[in-house]
Amino acid sequence: MAQIHTHYDNLKVARNAPPEVIRAAYKTLSQKFHPDRNPGNAEAARIMAIINASYDVLSDPDKRQEHDLWLEQQERVSAQATKPNSPPHQTQRQTPASPPPPLPKASAGGVVAHVLRNWRLYGIAVFFIWIWATDKPSTPPPGPKPYQANPAPVRPEYTRPSTAPNGQPWPVSAGYVKGYKRLHADGLSTVTVDNSQNDSDVFVKLVSLNSAQAYPVRVFYIPAFGSFTLNKVTAGSYDIRYRDLNNGGLSRSEAFSLEEIPTYNGTQYSNITMTLYKVQNGNMQTYGLSEAEF
Repeated sequence: MAQIHTHYDNLKVARNAPPEVIRAAYKTLSQKFHPDRNPGNAEAARIMAIINASYDVLSDPDKRQEHDLWLEQQERVSAQATKPNSPPHQTQRQTPASPPPPLPKASAGGVVAHVLRNWRLYGIAVFFIWIWATDKPSTPPPGPKPYQANPAPVRPEYTRPSTAPNGQPWPVSAGYVKGYKRLHADGLSTVTVDNSQNDSDVFVKLVSLNSAQAYPVRVFYIPAFGSFTLNKVTAGSYDIRYRDLNNGGLSRSEAFSLEEIPTYNGTQYSNITMTLYKVQNGNMQTYGLSEAEF
């Protein structure tokens, strides 16, 4: 029986090749014979046209089925023509060199017979389709997060300290905390820190900004709804930094300057009142602060 040239031969795949194999074969041949890679090569262009036509048939289930039925008919005719007792007038049918045209769609009975004859091919195709449909990432079920090699540190729950950081007890009223030096105490200016409308106690520092390294010059405590005035503060640049003792939050004020200006009858000096952050429309803007900056 003479061999029949098929679309499968053009793509160099088996007749029962699943769609994935057909796509891969087409991609490989396209990369080899594409006109962009073979400029001016008429033979490559002709082969590329054949490859495109074959893939157009084999990538479409209906066209592929028609092609398979056509092949079966051609093989039956060819087999009949090669029998020893074939009538003289029957001749072998020539197989076209180019890919064959599609036949009209087969009847329902012919389709059933074709499926029964090629059950292995359809079984393989269904198997690959099932794998493709199920091989997708699924949403993980709710539950604990997976273990991380270096989990982010969790800040422990804040507990109000019973004493100041230096171990001294908190003052019973607004005032300096024992054990801390009182620096920059040779000036004339005053700074009042107003906590009168806050419902939390605060641990406060007046911080000098006059050098490259900021440092505290006064350390004091103000209870909820209280205030405290710092006297004899040296002229210079400062800010206020404080901890809310109820929740541990840290804040700082914007920088401010204390001035001492000589006049004809004395010295003009600064007298500043700082209202803390809970007072709406307070006279100082406050910002978040890290532990290292406090």
